Amino acid sequence: SHPTQCHWSLREPLALFSPPSAQGHVPAPRWPVECEVIKERIEHIEWVPPEPEPFCPTTALEQALGTLSEEQGTVVYHSSPVPQGSCFTRARVGGAPGPLSSPATPLEGPQDTTLLFESRFESGNLQKAVKVGPYEYVLTLRPDLYTAKHTQWFYFRIQNTRKDPLYRFTIANMAKPKSLYGQGLQPLLYSQRDAQSRGVGWRRVGSDVHYYRGGVEEPLAFRLSWTVRFPHDSDTCFFAPCYPYTYSDLQRYLRALAADPARSQFCAVQPLCHSLAGNTVYLLTITGPSGTAGKRAVVVSARAHPGETGGSWAMRGFLDFLLSPHADAQLLRRLFVFKVVPMLNPDGVVVGNSRCSLAGRDPNRAYGMAHPGSFPGVRHLQAMVQR
Repeated sequence: SHPTQCHWSLREPLALFSPPSAQGHVPAPRWPVECEVIKERIEHIEWVPPEPEPFCPTTALEQALGTLSEEQGTVVYHSSPVPQGSCFTRARVGGAPGPLSSPATPLEGPQDTTLLFESRFESGNLQKAVKVGPYEYVLTLRPDLYTAKHTQWFYFRIQNTRKDPLYRFTIANMAKPKSLYGQGLQPLLYSQRDAQSRGVGWRRVGSDVHYYRGGVEEPLAFRLSWTVRFPHDSDTCFFAPCYPYTYSDLQRYLRALAADPARSQFCAVQPLCHSLAGNTVYLLTITGPSGTAGKRAVVVSARAHPGETGGSWAMRGFLDFLLSPHADAQLLRRLFVFKVVPMLNPDGVVVGNSRCSLAGRDPNRAYGMAHPGSFPGVRHLQAMVQR
């Protein structure tokens, strides 16, 4: 799918354009054809803990696990990796055509306590899970598509839980040499049963959290290990390093914005361009009723790096404030015109990358490139600023 050319200027009239319309369905994301995608719609409730969550006490690493091979355990989940050396060619809604494979090992009966893993959903990232003990698993993340590196973001589902055992999870191929997991940070857990019965969403969990260098055979890889007890039997749970914010989450937010008569009068939503996969890169123009003439422009963007989901939550807070009736927000709208790109790299967000777009490179390194055609969002953002 080729990027769409968009022609406009800072002084164009504010005609509201809302691809995720106030009444219609949110457009389904487009995936590379190599990606299998489950049909289930993954959504989470929003919940804020009643008080700040404490840091996890740091403890000495008693036993750094060596490199655990498949021979030392049982592979219970293995999603087909994209072939090395391949590059993006085309995309479609729903990803790979045809029936889905079955990457998870089927349970042998109701007494089988093996966890069921899944990550073939929007922003999901898990390539393999190996069971190395009754309640212990070693996990491998999928590198950013069309690369062999950038493994830091993770987001996967677990089913068939038991509430009494102490589980240990170890992600064996983290990329960064330093991490806040060594300073008290914990992974996030989402329990579907807690969300439905108690209204509790994502929360920090885990003890004995360690981040350390891998074994002799993998000196460049780092490991994240933690223990946890699940809150319920037979629950559906998710793990992530930071609160997920998907491309569909953004589209639902923009649909709600378009349906709000108070906020939509200050905000026009347009396509800045389309990504390599054909997903819309949205542009929001925000200003007061006096229009844009004579006003200075402020350009704001987020999510060049897909794994930095906190950028989307900060962006949402920024937009909520800027479109509010607060006196300072009214003053800002009166003085400036804001050009906002809330998700510069939607393809990377959709497929669960940590850093790259489908070009297999970091979009933040594309500014000033002689041939930025592989980065439509960056190219159109640069063109807008230069105008």
